[in-house]
Amino acid sequence: MKIANHFRLAKTQAELDFVNIDVRHDTPVFVDPYAIEIRNDEWSALCGDHLRSFFSSVLEALRTNHESRALQLVSHLQEPRETFLGVSKGKPQGRGLGAFQGNQLLDALARSRAVETGVLSDIAEAELFVEGIGPDKMSDLTTNIIRGPLIDYTVAQCNLHNIPVHAGCSVGAVWDPARETWRQQYHSLPKIGNQPIILVPKYSVRQRLSIDGQEFYNHHMVEFLQAEHISVNSSLVHVLRSGERVVYKKDVKQQHPFIKNDLADFVRKNPTVLAQYKRLKGASGTMTIRDFDESFDENAFAEALLESLRGVRPGNDDAGRYHSLMIGVLEFLFFPSLIYPFKEHEINEGRKRIDIKYTNAARSGFFFRMLQSPQARAISVFVECKNYSKDLANPELDQLSGRFGLTRGFFGLLCCRSFSDKRLFEARCRDTAKDQHHFIIVLDDDDIAGMLTAISTGRRRNIDVVLQRKFDYLCS
Repeated sequence: MKIANHFRLAKTQAELDFVNIDVRHDTPVFVDPYAIEIRNDEWSALCGDHLRSFFSSVLEALRTNHESRALQLVSHLQEPRETFLGVSKGKPQGRGLGAFQGNQLLDALARSRAVETGVLSDIAEAELFVEGIGPDKMSDLTTNIIRGPLIDYTVAQCNLHNIPVHAGCSVGAVWDPARETWRQQYHSLPKIGNQPIILVPKYSVRQRLSIDGQEFYNHHMVEFLQAEHISVNSSLVHVLRSGERVVYKKDVKQQHPFIKNDLADFVRKNPTVLAQYKRLKGASGTMTIRDFDESFDENAFAEALLESLRGVRPGNDDAGRYHSLMIGVLEFLFFPSLIYPFKEHEINEGRKRIDIKYTNAARSGFFFRMLQSPQARAISVFVECKNYSKDLANPELDQLSGRFGLTRGFFGLLCCRSFSDKRLFEARCRDTAKDQHHFIIVLDDDDIAGMLTAISTGRRRNIDVVLQRKFDYLCS
């Protein structure tokens, strides 16, 4: 059973920011440290600080022969069964670190030529150079180190979707990057039976790790060595009838078998090969919904969301339905540019209201331009959803505008149902942009319907055009 079904969220993976795990067996994806480290958004930067802090502490303890410190650092690594991620068969087991405890990790690092020579400086590269470290272990190691941010993320998602949490949950120590030590504490988390659950952003997982030793060996190291053998006309060179000189991969692999210490030696002598490999891997994006569900039909799903929107009546009675629906719609429309929806607070004064802050993780397109814009500086994107049966007015603008600030940015979306005079309200938004340099784009049902229709007809790129046109109007 999917966790969304267990908690009766009535949402699919396309509408959720976190991995919609199956509580009966592990979901075969991995928490990818490199996918986290190369991103510049707030969430990834926070997790990256944890990863760098922990790994540099371990390496420093090894290099200074501070054995007790090294053992203390790895003593809190455990099987992260609470995420239900990995490749275990049957009931989730978190088997990555189970067969590879802290002292074994230290031994492997101590024997690694990459550590000895200083080649290994990034935790994401451990899978390349350290014997016994594979995708499951890397994912589990990463999960342990970023457990603190993941717990905060889980609490935020539970608050957003009204998932009940239970106090007094113990899920292992939390790494403190400022003090470079572990902290033991209890947490309030969702549970299934007696099992606490930690939710993981789908933004930070991959079907396979970005940095993969076998891939690097087969497609970068071996191919580099092929070219090198040709350049020196070694004994591995074969001359074809056409006169072309070739070196076969099987011959290179026989002479240079896959040994992680040898990979470290190769990278020490040829650092540009690893740098190029990491650049290529950095260009790969997040998982799509089709990666989670091969049968997912984006066009049909857009049409279904549009039908759901039409079935929600404006007014206070259906405010909760509208808010819940819009959380899913915005996720579907704007992921992976907008991630980590966080409900700041909710007020019921006879007109239910919900405020959501998104982290802007865009690397291209409209939201990336808003992030780079000197006016908007949209580090965060604020959203308010109004299920009013009447026109919005200045108080609604002021409510959203009040969320803006130097460390957050000055851009937001105001979602509502309809207007008797839409141009008048958009003119007020333009006045706010001119007077306060606060940029608010309004999206009513017609706008949302247009975006969903663009997707259902294979024109998702039109969404970027629509948003840019609305922003240009604010600046005109």
